[in-house]
Amino acid sequence: MIGIDELFPRVLPFVVGCSEPMARQALLDSAIKFCDKTDVIRESLDAFPTVSGLPNYDIETPNNQMRVSRILSVTVDDRKIFGVFEEDADKLPEQDGKPSTFYTRRVDSVLELYLNPVPDISYSVVVHASFTPTVNATALADDLVERWYEGIVAGAISYLASLPNMPFSNPALAAQKEMERLKACDDARRESYYGRIRGGSRIRQRPFV
Repeated sequence: MIGIDELFPRVLPFVVGCSEPMARQALLDSAIKFCDKTDVIRESLDAFPTVSGLPNYDIETPNNQMRVSRILSVTVDDRKIFGVFEEDADKLPEQDGKPSTFYTRRVDSVLELYLNPVPDISYSVVVHASFTPTVNATALADDLVERWYEGIVAGAISYLASLPNMPFSNPALAAQKEMERLKACDDARRESYYGRIRGGSRIRQRPFV
């Protein structure tokens, strides 16, 4: 992980007079937005076995710097299953068997994976997910900074320069950096298929109550 503050030299010269806390928040917000828009940080989590009668499983990350942004795909015994929106979950049949459908639900900061039908025996499940910094992160993933720092920095400068009535307000600079951010997002979306981060995440099984 690379501290957010290490990006200050790439931001502060463009927004002279900006405080470090403001720059830090702008960088973090830009990184979160970048990851959510591009899914550039993605990884297959370790396979886990289902438990008979247990439909939901928590997805966890190994530290408090990253969170799961979204689940991209799920396989059960090496076979891809289909995802549905949470609001359509009530339409799914209530039955036990080999899962063929999944949906997700976020409870506080935890993302839950729900399988349908409810597993009747142990199946091997692999989740492919994308990740983003948490709102309280103080550091960013190495590959995110090393490969995509230009987009993150451009987003931070664009936001700060667009603030009105500040010593560093600069609408022209804000527009220029926003264009750079958008280009970086487009490039990242095209490359995100390959994945550049080892997620190192795991699944926690939730007790059935």
